[in-house]
Amino acid sequence: MKKLLTLAAVGVLGASALTAQAQITVDGKVSASEIGTGLNHYQLVSTYAGTHSAGTLGLQSLYIGESATKLYIMVVGAAETADNYPGIVVYLNVPGKTGVPAGTQLKGGADGQSPLKHTPTMDFETDYGFRVTTSPANMTPAYFSFVDYTNGNTAQVPDSYQGEGVKTGTAHNGTATSGPFMGARYSYLSSANVTAATAAGSGFEVELDKTALGIVDGNAVNVMAAYVKDGGAFTSDVLPQVVGQLTDLGSSADFNTLAGKQYATYIVGTGVQASRAEVARTLGFGVYPNPAREAKIVYTVNGRQDVALEVVNLLGQRVRSLSSAKQAGRQEYQLSDLQAGTYLVKLRVGDQLTSQKVIIN
Repeated sequence: MKKLLTLAAVGVLGASALTAQAQITVDGKVSASEIGTGLNHYQLVSTYAGTHSAGTLGLQSLYIGESATKLYIMVVGAAETADNYPGIVVYLNVPGKTGVPAGTQLKGGADGQSPLKHTPTMDFETDYGFRVTTSPANMTPAYFSFVDYTNGNTAQVPDSYQGEGVKTGTAHNGTATSGPFMGARYSYLSSANVTAATAAGSGFEVELDKTALGIVDGNAVNVMAAYVKDGGAFTSDVLPQVVGQLTDLGSSADFNTLAGKQYATYIVGTGVQASRAEVARTLGFGVYPNPAREAKIVYTVNGRQDVALEVVNLLGQRVRSLSSAKQAGRQEYQLSDLQAGTYLVKLRVGDQLTSQKVIIN
C-alpha cells in the first residue's frame, strides 16, 4: 500500500542567515548565508541518502525559497557525463491552475532532444515542468526549457526552449514574454560528481516570478525533482527520495505505485513551520538542551511503525543515522561527538515527517 509521506520545506539557519542583507543570488549554488527562514532564504525540503543508480552522479538535496516577488528552487547535484546529455527536471503544481490530474500519464514534451519528452505518471496534479540539459563535461552549454500541462495532455505538449546558458553558474534569462515562466531565470553550476556538488551546494537553480505563476502568500506549491539520463529516463535519483530504490526508474515511471509521496509542499509566505510543528507535537518530538555540547532526542511512536531518524548539516549532508527500523513506544537517543555547528535532526514516523534545528557548541 502506498504511504503518504508529508514532505515540506523546513527552516535551517545559522547566525549568518539572519542578517538583514541576506538574499538569494541566482548562481547555481546554495550557500550557508542563503539558508534560513523567512523571505530571501532557502529552506531545505528533501535530501537523498544511499546508492545512486548513476554511480557518482545524481542529486543530493532540494531547497525552496522566496523573496517578496520571486519563488526560488535549487536542486543540488551533479549531472554531466563524458559523452551524453543528461539533465535535471523539476515538476510543479500551483493553485488556481488545472493541469494533468494525479494518476494520469503525462504525454511528454514534443521536443525529441529534451528530457521532458519522458512520460511519467505523477501522484500529484502536474501543471508545469522545466529542465536543464547538460552538455558533455568537456563542453560549456546548458540548455533550458519548460512544458505547460495546463493547456492539455491529449498529445505531446510544446516544449518551450528558453535558450542556451553555460555551466559556470551564470544566470540565464529565459525567453518567455508571457505565461507562467515570464521573467524566469535559470542557472547551472557543474561539479565533477555528487560528492563535490554536495560540498559546494552546486547544481540547478531557477528563479520564477510569483505574479506570472499566479501564486500569493498562503498558497501551497508542490515540487518534485529528478536526475534523468540522455533521452529522459529517470535514474533512481528523485526528490523526495523513493526509499529503497537502487535502480533506474525508466522513462515511464508510475509514481503512484511507489512508496512515499513523490512531491514536497512549500507554503508561500510561511514555508512549512506550522505543519511540521504540529507533527512534532503529535509525536512528542524534542531535542534538548539546545544549544548544548550533547543533546537528547525524544519522541513517541504510536503502535509499531517504520522510523527513520537522522542528523544533517546546513548543506543537507547526512552526518549521523540514528535509526532506520520499526519501533513502538517512547524512544530516546543521545546526540554526542558532533563538531560544533548547526544541524537539523530529521524524524520520520510512518507517513509523518518533522525536524528540529540543534546547535552543538
